[in-house]
Amino acid sequence: MADAKDAAIVDALSADSRAPLKQIAALVGLSASSVQERIARLVANGTIEGFSIRRGAVETTARAYMLVTTSGAQCASVAPRLLDIAQIVRCDSVAGETDMVLTVEGRDAAALQAVRDRVAATEGVTGVVTMPVMVQRFAR
Repeated sequence: MADAKDAAIVDALSADSRAPLKQIAALVGLSASSVQERIARLVANGTIEGFSIRRGAVETTARAYMLVTTSGAQCASVAPRLLDIAQIVRCDSVAGETDMVLTVEGRDAAALQAVRDRVAATEGVTGVVTMPVMVQRFAR
């Protein structure tokens, strides 16, 4: 982060990503055009990576974490094979007995099962443990 003003802008956007530029400008003590320029710079330098859509709020009612094991250290080759499965909203390589953790969202349990079947059939995958989310306590 370049300075305290940038940090304040990021904090304001984290609290309310739809806040008007004028509101953020008043909060951080800058003009709206300065805030707009700083946001553009924060996007360009990767501090702000994108604008999130919470798919679960509209079209999904089921979420699960899938713990994936691969044969050997194959995360780098398995992950691209999973890209075409739209219900996988996040894929992380992790350390330990599990090689990857997938966050999966779908309409219902049957949709999650279909994703699990596709993941299990993916070349390089040797095991999948599915952990359905029962209750979401909070999200940021």
